[in-house]
Amino acid sequence: MIVRIAGKVVNFATSVGDTAVTIPATAATGRIFLLVKNNGSNTVYLGDANVTSSNGYPLEAGDAVSFDLAQAVPLYGRTASGSSDVRSFEGV
Repeated sequence: MIVRIAGKVVNFATSVGDTAVTIPATAATGRIFLLVKNNGSNTVYLGDANVTSSNGYPLEAGDAVSFDLAQAVPLYGRTASGSSDVRSFEGV
């Protein structure tokens, strides 16, 4: 995968538990790209503010996914139980 970023990159670590949280907590100003990696041991489910383990996109331990995602579009994550360390990398 090749991503062209004209400005800068911003990285975050987010602890994701069994309540939906935004990944990252605050989107970088002017974001055009988001890469998310599940650095923990529990599956993280991605989606909107109402994400659950039944309707979310499953991101297994060690997996990563990328999005062309504007700053105004929040991404939420949660686990079915426990917590997981999630790392994100934004291009602006």
